[in-house]
Amino acid sequence: MKYTNPIILCDYSDPDVVRVGEDFYLTASSFNFVPGLPLLHSQDLVHWELINYACKSIPLPGYEKVQNAKGIWAPSIRFHDGYFYIFVATPDEGIFFTRSSDPYGEWSELECVWSGKGFEDPCPIWDDDGKVWLVHAYVKSRIGFNSKLGLLELDPASLKAISEDKSIFDGSKTKPTIEGPKFYKRNGFYYIFAPAGGVTNGWQTVLRSKRIDGDYEEKIVLAQGKSRINGPHQGGWVDTASGEDWFVHFQDAGIFGRIVHMQPMRWVNDWPVMGNAVALEDEKALSVVGEPVENWSFPRIEKTAPASSGKTACEFQYSANYGEQSFATTEKSLWLTPSVCTKKIDSKEFLYEKEIPLDGEWLENQRKGIIFLGNEYAALQVTKISENEFSVSYIESRGSEEGDAERKEVTKWSENFVADDEVKMSVTLKMKFHAAPDGKGGVVQFSVEHQGKNSRISFKSQPFTTTNAHWVGGRYGWV
Repeated sequence: MKYTNPIILCDYSDPDVVRVGEDFYLTASSFNFVPGLPLLHSQDLVHWELINYACKSIPLPGYEKVQNAKGIWAPSIRFHDGYFYIFVATPDEGIFFTRSSDPYGEWSELECVWSGKGFEDPCPIWDDDGKVWLVHAYVKSRIGFNSKLGLLELDPASLKAISEDKSIFDGSKTKPTIEGPKFYKRNGFYYIFAPAGGVTNGWQTVLRSKRIDGDYEEKIVLAQGKSRINGPHQGGWVDTASGEDWFVHFQDAGIFGRIVHMQPMRWVNDWPVMGNAVALEDEKALSVVGEPVENWSFPRIEKTAPASSGKTACEFQYSANYGEQSFATTEKSLWLTPSVCTKKIDSKEFLYEKEIPLDGEWLENQRKGIIFLGNEYAALQVTKISENEFSVSYIESRGSEEGDAERKEVTKWSENFVADDEVKMSVTLKMKFHAAPDGKGGVVQFSVEHQGKNSRISFKSQPFTTTNAHWVGGRYGWV
C-alpha cells in the first residue's frame, strides 16, 4: 500500500513532529490566530486529526488587536520526562514554552525563555549530561540580519536562558536564509535539520558536529530538482516503533498555504538520506541530493487509521485574542476586526453556508456575515439599519500593495430589505470555492436568496480570484 503527498492538504506551516510510544503528534505555526499552537494526532503518520490547541490566547500586550503575520512562529514539539513541551517564538517579544502531561488536556500558559526581538524558530535538546540547549534562527526585519543559527543554554529546572546568545553557524555564503532549525542527537553527533534558500525555492540542509557549539559540517539532503514539490521547506525527523525514519515538511502551495508532505528517510554513514535517494545504494545515495516523492510505500505500522478520542478540536480560530471588546466591530476594515472567525481551506472544492438570524441583539455598528480571507478578502454581510430594516452587501478589499496594516473595503453591491416575516427571521449566505486550474489559486463566489412577505433578495457575486494569502493559506468563515 502507498500513501500520496501531500499527507495534509491544509495550511500547517512549519510543522514539527514527535513520537511517543505508538502515537505521533504534530504542531505548527498559528501566527495571530487563536486559539493557537494546533496539536494533531496520528497513529500511522498519514492520517491526522486535530485534537487540541496548546495556546488558548497569546498572553502578550497588543494581541487583543489583530496583528496579522505576527504572533506564534515555527514551534517545536518534544517529549521529556513525562511531559510534552512546545517551544515557540514571537518575533517581537521573545522565546516561550508551554507544557502538558496530557496532549488532549490543558497546557500551561506560555512562559518566557528569552525576552527580546529578532529570535525565531526555537528547538530544545536535553543532552546526556543533563544540560538543556536551544537552537534558533534570526529575523532580519527585527534584528538586521539572518542566515545564521544561534545557541542558548537553558536552566534545566526553569528552562530560562542562562547564557549569552552564541552564533554556531553562519550560512550567509553557502546556506542563505537558513532557518527553522531542529535539534537531534544520534551516534555521538549533534544534528541540526534546517531549510535554506527561501520558502518557495529553497532546500533542506543538515548540519552535524561532535560538539554542540560546532564546528558543523553541512550537507544538502533534499531539494526540488525535477519534482513538482517546490521548497521543500521546514519540517522534522521522526522515527517509528518499527525502526523506520521519516521527514515531515511543508510545501508552499499558493492559496492552500503551507501544506504538509512526508518523505522516506534512512541513515547512511551517519548522514540522513531523504526522498527518492532512499531507493539508491549507499554510495550513490550519499553522492546525490534527494528529491521529494509524490507517493511512497506506507509506513510499516500495524495501525493504519487514527484512533479518535472523541475530543476533536474546533477548527475555527479568531483573528486576535477574543473577549467582549472583540465583538464591538467598530473597525473600518474586517482585516483589523478581532471577531472575524475563520478556518483553513482543506479541500479543493467546498460550499459554505451560514444562517444569519435577524432577531436577537445586535451591537452598534455590528456586521454579521461570511468572509473569504486571503491576501485580500471578500465578504457578504448583513447590517442592521433600524428595528426591522437591514442591508445586505458584498464587499472586496484592496490595499495589500500599501503594506500589512490596512485594507480598504470596496462595496460591490448592496440592497436594503425588511424583516417582515416572523417565520423567516433569518437570511442564509453562501460561499462556493474551487481551486483554480493551476492548483495554487482559488475562485470564490458568494450568493444570497431571500424571500420575505414584501421583499426579495437575489444576488450572485462575480468570481473573486485569489492566488495567494498573507503568510498563511486562504481561510473562510464568519464575521
